[in-house]
Amino acid sequence: MKNYYLMLKTIFSFLLITSLVGCQDDFLETTPLSEVSDSSVWVSPVLAEAAVLDLYQGTWAGVFTSETTTDAFTDHGIFTHSGRNVDHYTGGQMVAGGSHMKLPHIDWTEIYPYIRGANIAIQKLSSEDNQLSESLTTRLLGESYFMRAYYYSQLMRQYGGVVLSLEPFTLSSESSNPRSSFSATVDQIVSDLDTAITLLDDVAITNKARANKLTAHALKSRVLTHAASDLHDSSKNGSVSTIAAYANKELIGYTSGTQASRWQAAKSASQAFLDAAAGYKLDYSAPADHAEAIQNYTDMWLQGPANVDFLWGRLLQEPGYETRTYPGGSDGWHFGPAMLALYQGPNGYHEWSGTTPTEALVSKYTMSDGTPFDWNNLGADQDPYADREARFYSTILYDGAGYKERAADAAVYDKFNQLQTGIYQFSDGTTKNGLDTRKGPIEDWNGTRSNYYFNKFIDPSLPAGYPVNTQKVAAPYLRHTEVLLNYIEATINLGEEADAKAWLNKLRFRNGLPAVTASGADLVELYKLERDKELVNEDARFFDMKRWLDGPASLNKQAKAVSIIGTQKSGSTMTPPTYKKSISDFDYTYSHVDITLETREWKDKVYFMPIPLDEINKDTSLIQNPGY
Repeated sequence: MKNYYLMLKTIFSFLLITSLVGCQDDFLETTPLSEVSDSSVWVSPVLAEAAVLDLYQGTWAGVFTSETTTDAFTDHGIFTHSGRNVDHYTGGQMVAGGSHMKLPHIDWTEIYPYIRGANIAIQKLSSEDNQLSESLTTRLLGESYFMRAYYYSQLMRQYGGVVLSLEPFTLSSESSNPRSSFSATVDQIVSDLDTAITLLDDVAITNKARANKLTAHALKSRVLTHAASDLHDSSKNGSVSTIAAYANKELIGYTSGTQASRWQAAKSASQAFLDAAAGYKLDYSAPADHAEAIQNYTDMWLQGPANVDFLWGRLLQEPGYETRTYPGGSDGWHFGPAMLALYQGPNGYHEWSGTTPTEALVSKYTMSDGTPFDWNNLGADQDPYADREARFYSTILYDGAGYKERAADAAVYDKFNQLQTGIYQFSDGTTKNGLDTRKGPIEDWNGTRSNYYFNKFIDPSLPAGYPVNTQKVAAPYLRHTEVLLNYIEATINLGEEADAKAWLNKLRFRNGLPAVTASGADLVELYKLERDKELVNEDARFFDMKRWLDGPASLNKQAKAVSIIGTQKSGSTMTPPTYKKSISDFDYTYSHVDITLETREWKDKVYFMPIPLDEINKDTSLIQNPGY
């Protein structure tokens, strides 16, 4: 019951905000929900809807919740600041009772209270005593089933089979709740989503912060794609040491059935979505020109819910958001999720450089004609950041990239609003450390360790800094393009290459890349690269590398930075402190160096997260995951 009263207190916070926006007299007459009886909540349309909206709070802002995105747990990213336990993932150091970094939107202990809340809502809304209108009941029930499915899907991707509680816990039921099999967990999620699809069939899509029929179809596609993958198939995962030695394989994968049938189910779920929803600019018959392709990709993340590609996510002032934003001090700033510009931006803009791209990610971006990028093919005067594919410019900030206007104190060192992530040596003996490096003159402790920054999800037209201008952004949880990619993956695994290529070309043409010619194993690798680049910083790579059994390829090597030395050419008239990226004025030398902040080493146990030791100590029926 404790969790239920916590939920009621949170509902009161929601009502407080909405009441302050509305009539103050009405607010003064509002009874705090901590004093409202259980039965009163579910007979009031306002209170019942508030209770269901509260279920959305456990999403936080997804991957945008903190400075750390899950790409920092992969080859794609590196977390700048030490002492946060990110290396427990990247070095395989985590233990069941340890302190590895926990992100609330994918954490066992954070999520279960919201599952309990969904169970309460489903129970009360399904009761014969329900006095709400049929239309409101149907919608709220549909959302409750969807949210329960969503939270279970987050747990499933982290832990495998979980404790399936379909009724509110009571004191007598909390002592013995064993984990269900992986198969049963997936089946329950799909059942909840099918129920949500039926209940939400007639709900108009007017608010992308709330669930609807399309979001349920999209989540079903994600769940079945994950379930069909090699990590959970007994014929593929036997090479994983911890899985091979595990006595309870039914908790982490399928022990019967065929992978082909599971890929067929994933394909059907994705097809049902694609038949019902139109994507963004998927009608090109040839590659978009380069500038248009950059804009296409930028539009999808910069426009947020205004773009049809954005299906569902955390909006700025929508259900539960304000209760996940923490008021600051007397200067009035608000700290909370989705402040990606502040969290990840360059130190030369007074930002915090939380998660930054590695050279491994940057090298995945091809040349503009689709040929692979290769450092070894660069001429002496060639710029490695010139003529790259469109998504590179939309996603990555690199040395010499044009960016937004500097603050007054930084403009003294940069008059051209360009990223400076190198060391520049002038002919007069002056050495200028780049403004956006860990040796720069502004907040050097916040400088990137890789000499790259993320551009994606940051509005270049707006300032961002502490303590104001925190530039919150809408955080997407489900996108149309992810489902399109799921469909492609299923068709490839079913041997339907012509269909896979046709849909992959829609994606590539939108991004300015040529048609696919690869087949077989080469097509699989091309697809993986397309997915990696398309879904950067969207919680994808972390789960994809595991379900593809690519953990060693991702993390069994040190993360790399690019080291950039610019030496002024004879005859150049540029004089310090003025500096601008110029291959006519400077010779640039690029080399790759290890980032020694973390010792990266893949451990097979990281394919699954440990069930928290406190939970196992409270309930001895729980069986721990392999390797812990």
